[in-house]
Amino acid sequence: MPIRAPTLLFVLLLAAPPGAAANNSATTPGPQLSVERQADGSRRALVQNPLAGPLQVRVWEPGRPEAAVEATLAAGESRAIGRFSGAGAAELRLLARPGPALPLPPLQVRPYAFPLPANVAWRLTQGFGGRASHRDPANWHALDLAAAEGTPVLAARAGTVMKVVDHFQAGGTEAALRERANFVRVLHADGSMGLYAHIAAGSARVRPGEVVEAGTPLAAVGSVGWSSAPHLHFSVQVNDGRELLSLPFRMAAPGKGWLGEAP
Repeated sequence: MPIRAPTLLFVLLLAAPPGAAANNSATTPGPQLSVERQADGSRRALVQNPLAGPLQVRVWEPGRPEAAVEATLAAGESRAIGRFSGAGAAELRLLARPGPALPLPPLQVRPYAFPLPANVAWRLTQGFGGRASHRDPANWHALDLAAAEGTPVLAARAGTVMKVVDHFQAGGTEAALRERANFVRVLHADGSMGLYAHIAAGSARVRPGEVVEAGTPLAAVGSVGWSSAPHLHFSVQVNDGRELLSLPFRMAAPGKGWLGEAP
């Protein structure tokens, strides 16, 4: 099933910070927007990127889209990105999207490693363009791999752990759960990102900033978020400056040939 949480994130100025996760959770906090009132009455917007990778941000005042300011923040960077009139009564808004805002990188031709151990039972429940839920650009090129809950999830490609969310508990088909999925996001050397979604609560074995190789254990299969049964939702995404897009890829499934499609 698709995952929407990492695609777009809105943060309201002066909103309370995210609640503390459970002690065994590795969840990365979200980006934060704060404001400084200047001597001339204007407002300076400051944004903090807590991710271990770049973050594209856009700050604006509702009703004044022409005054929006955009920037890309490096991993862990906090920066003032613009000034706004002090006359507006509306709070500023933040739109954040993971990954560098770059043209599509050259697609990796070499196959990705299979993200589950070779000796476990699994089945493909949904592939590219799956009618159940793989219909939007961020999820079109995605694979849903059903496996027993607790099955290790392995890195399919080397990279740097960019973000971890593993504090959510519930799973099901209610609409509200679409934005409450647990996941690990890994930044690849070419700017693309591997997304491993619906992992079990508290199962993350890596932390943001950690460098992983193909085959490194990341977490465990779960059914958290918009999910009807335990499975791993895997995709490769890129931020094209407007939205997250999923990219075609292929991987060799143990004993079952190729999955996905060649770029």
